[in-house]
Amino acid sequence: MSISLALNPVTCAVVHFRPPPQMPLFSAARFAGIPFSTKTHLLRLCSTTSTNTGSNGRDDTSQAASSNEILARLKRYGISGVLSYGLLNTAYYLTTFLVVWFYVTPAPAKMGYLAAAERFLKVMAMVWAGSQVTKLIRAGGALALSPFVDRGLSWFTNKMGFESQGKAFMVIAGFCFGLAFLMFVIVTLLWA
Repeated sequence: MSISLALNPVTCAVVHFRPPPQMPLFSAARFAGIPFSTKTHLLRLCSTTSTNTGSNGRDDTSQAASSNEILARLKRYGISGVLSYGLLNTAYYLTTFLVVWFYVTPAPAKMGYLAAAERFLKVMAMVWAGSQVTKLIRAGGALALSPFVDRGLSWFTNKMGFESQGKAFMVIAGFCFGLAFLMFVIVTLLWA
């Protein structure tokens, strides 16, 4: 039995299949003669539409698939998954900003407003670049924390008397944005 493959990234179709002579060409069971390992390999080929190997020789599509898989699993938690990811992002940005500002690129105080604003932009660029590298780790952490955040959000909603978890989510998200904004402004102004 010979199989020659040509995979189209969109349709993932097998172009040529030559059944053994005892199997009719248009039989419904024409794939029955293919060994299980070959079928499994064909399914794996069809699940990844293209292979992009990076400079390190690893398959980038598997990493993208795992990232998309984590985000899809995180979406199943709904608002709690989004809140979990947002809380980890807030913790990451606040901590990393302070570490970079004070320890990675320390600068003298009283540098002036323009220089402080310029420094803020450079530090935030470094923090953002680091966030792109750690995105998969934070998404995995958010997925692990989602059940706890779900319970905490339910408790917070009931304790504070909110009508829905959506309103409680908005209050928590606003607090996170406000805290980050105040910390960025205060640290930048103290060095101006």
